[in-house]
Amino acid sequence: MNIDFSPLARSRAEVDFFLLRHGKSEGNAKDIVQGNLDYPLSEEGKEQAKKTGAYLADKNILTVLCSPLGRAAGTAAIACAQAGLEPPRPLPELKEMDTGVYTGLTLDQAREKYPAMWPRFQAASWEGVEGAEPVSVLQERAAAVWKIMIREAVTLAGSARPASGDARFGILAVTHAGFLQWLIKAPCGGAGWFPLFPMGHCGIYQLSVSGTIIRWSLLNFQAAGVTGKR
Repeated sequence: MNIDFSPLARSRAEVDFFLLRHGKSEGNAKDIVQGNLDYPLSEEGKEQAKKTGAYLADKNILTVLCSPLGRAAGTAAIACAQAGLEPPRPLPELKEMDTGVYTGLTLDQAREKYPAMWPRFQAASWEGVEGAEPVSVLQERAAAVWKIMIREAVTLAGSARPASGDARFGILAVTHAGFLQWLIKAPCGGAGWFPLFPMGHCGIYQLSVSGTIIRWSLLNFQAAGVTGKR
């Protein structure tokens, strides 16, 4: 995986890429492996999204992209409304990974239903689950999302800076725990599932780009009052 940030260096933009996991869903509340099942946010998840939006309000975010699945789209819509941002734009590439035959089950149910598969899951994560989206496809999808975000940032740097003239701005992408692992790994060249990054509800990951320097500023940061770990 090779993410090319050089267009941002040429544009001299200072950009904060915020990657956000959705808030707690009704599926999360039941410990269900959701994959591409479309569970909505729980009431707790809606509150998490509001508190996250309040945190993001002063980050000069100019574009918000989100998975079309309800728990992510709902998180994005609530956070944008709370932060006074334009409504989010659905991006199919941000949808959650396909979790194969484990979809719709709790992990305890999956272990009981597929006992021979469980050791492979423990050893290789989703690469060991029948029908789950393979790493090669997840890597391609993550690279495509980064390409879209970088292209968006270059366009904003050239033509859509705020009237204040502030040269630094943000782009927010709202997605899911499984796929978010690969959005984080992509700029670092990660090739396998392990080690896994922690994924709290409404966990925020911030990659900041300034000239030729990129740095992770936040990893699994939760706004004040937001709890819920994975």
